[in-house]
Amino acid sequence: MKKIDLIALDLDGTALNPQNQVSPATADAVRRARESGIHVVVSTGRICGEARDFALMLGTDDQMVTSGGATLSSVSQERCTMRMSMPWEAAVRASAVVERIGMITMVYVGETLLITPYDDIEFGKYKSNEGYLSAKKVVPSVAEYIATNHISVDKMFIRSQDPVMLVRARAQLEQIPGIRVMSSATDNLEVITPAADKGVALGMLCRELGTDLDHAAAIGDSENDLEMLNAVALPIAMGNASAAVKNLCLRETLTNAQDGVAAAIDRIIAENG
Repeated sequence: MKKIDLIALDLDGTALNPQNQVSPATADAVRRARESGIHVVVSTGRICGEARDFALMLGTDDQMVTSGGATLSSVSQERCTMRMSMPWEAAVRASAVVERIGMITMVYVGETLLITPYDDIEFGKYKSNEGYLSAKKVVPSVAEYIATNHISVDKMFIRSQDPVMLVRARAQLEQIPGIRVMSSATDNLEVITPAADKGVALGMLCRELGTDLDHAAAIGDSENDLEMLNAVALPIAMGNASAAVKNLCLRETLTNAQDGVAAAIDRIIAENG
């Protein structure tokens, strides 16, 4: 196998432990990798501001894949440096579907999260990091706001503890041309343009850093990581990953409760020599 020049890390279920925290072991492994000359980048479904918070905790490179591959972002600039938005009409229709069903949703527009007052209450029960608080913009109806202001939408994140509602919403969303529906956990759906995914975005980021996907590794756990894992030379599944992710990957590490990312990074450092 070729020497690995870059490691891409998913956040939720991967670089973050089950409490959504960065463990000291993971941050130490990232530091060792970068000291050895390996780029380590965040590749996440989260918006720029939230991803930045965790990138700083992890000590990763400045460049990030964010919004599920719909954007590239910079930690130092605190903004998106590239956006691949979904078609406006599709975004309006998709946001209207989830509002009609009554699901809590965040809509990503560059560095801003559009949410309704009800969404704000529900997401506020577990989201308190600065990246979320500084990014959110509360509007009475997200669908109406997008339609009236002709807003370009990068991603929609939909959450529900009701699997029936998720199935119903996915079935309706998948009938809308111009969007792609996926998931990063059993309690959510994510909507982006079909032109965007973590693999495509990671390829762009690699070129910015003077390397390529043939010299890249990626670590992930869920459906929205599949394109990224399929694109790199060394795809690594978390021990807590879905069956689809494990079947795709060449290697499996420990779970995110066992510092699986740290173990995977240290193995790559050793193999690089």
